[in-house]
Amino acid sequence: MIRNMKKAGEGMQVVVSRCPVATATELAMKKGWLQKALEEQGGEFCLLQSMDKRFHQCHFTQQAPLHFREGGNIPPLWARAQGERCVLLGVSFQRERRGIYVRPEDSIRTPADLRGRRLAIPVRDEAVVDFRRMTMLHGFRDVLRGYGLTLEDVELVPVRARNISAAAAVGKKMDVLRRDDDFLTEDFQAVLDGGADAVFANSVKAVRHDRAGVLRDIMTEEDQRAIPNVNNNAVLPLTCTKPFADEHPEMVVTYLKTVILAARWAAGHREEFIETVCGGVYGATPEEMGLAFDLPYLFAHREPVLDETAFSMLEEEKTFLLENGVIRAQDDYDLRDWAAPHFLIQALEAADRESV
Repeated sequence: MIRNMKKAGEGMQVVVSRCPVATATELAMKKGWLQKALEEQGGEFCLLQSMDKRFHQCHFTQQAPLHFREGGNIPPLWARAQGERCVLLGVSFQRERRGIYVRPEDSIRTPADLRGRRLAIPVRDEAVVDFRRMTMLHGFRDVLRGYGLTLEDVELVPVRARNISAAAAVGKKMDVLRRDDDFLTEDFQAVLDGGADAVFANSVKAVRHDRAGVLRDIMTEEDQRAIPNVNNNAVLPLTCTKPFADEHPEMVVTYLKTVILAARWAAGHREEFIETVCGGVYGATPEEMGLAFDLPYLFAHREPVLDETAFSMLEEEKTFLLENGVIRAQDDYDLRDWAAPHFLIQALEAADRESV
């Protein structure tokens, strides 16, 4: 455990990145709490997406100049398989809306009718790690499983898709993700054009397609509740690049403490939390956030943990990545060896002292 807290070098840049999933990191950035906490330790906050585009891939590779990242689990799970690039600091959770969309006139009425049908799977050859392909594939797999089907009961149609990227941040602006940048993607267009029969969506994108009515969602509210969802955005790792964690443990504890305090604040200020973070979820409105996520669950699970649920859900996702060749068998690793729980222990102690 870290006992001697010391300041990092004055003015040292601390690079932070996050996915568009309304994390406590997002809240702490928007409120300025994270910037202030890092400055008190001698660091200077920097949002990765405000840097030159050549550095944006570090959000996925977990390499310098990135230091901290919170968000979807596929990129860090993959990056850890490439070597000891990062350490796992904690995990938060969320439940998001899903949808399977078909043409309005199609005879498909429920996921059970997908047997023998063509499912559009986006493929991005230029992606560092194609997390979207795995998200769509895993989403289909889980819904099919809920109806007694497997991926072998359907035809998977690869659809060449462009690489979706965030707009560059301007100055201190934190709402860096375009509102509709990924709305009518190539996999959706393939269904509209008749090249496939069904397409999967999640989060705010599912809400927007529900409202647009161009395609018809065949998932019911009962499906949303009953079919488990362990996917890229369901379990959200908070990671730190390993060299930085080794060299600046005091900064890691400061970052974690700030995220913990932000998560606790969110639980008691729900409306303000949603209003503050919604713009970072592809420019969502508070109303869209309410439709896209199970909000009571969201508020209760923003504080990072390293418990059995976290390891179990991450293991299920890692197994899926192994089965589909995203992680090679020879690169498999023990999740508990990846985790660095001593940082979270000390951060919780510090947050508890500050909360008194």
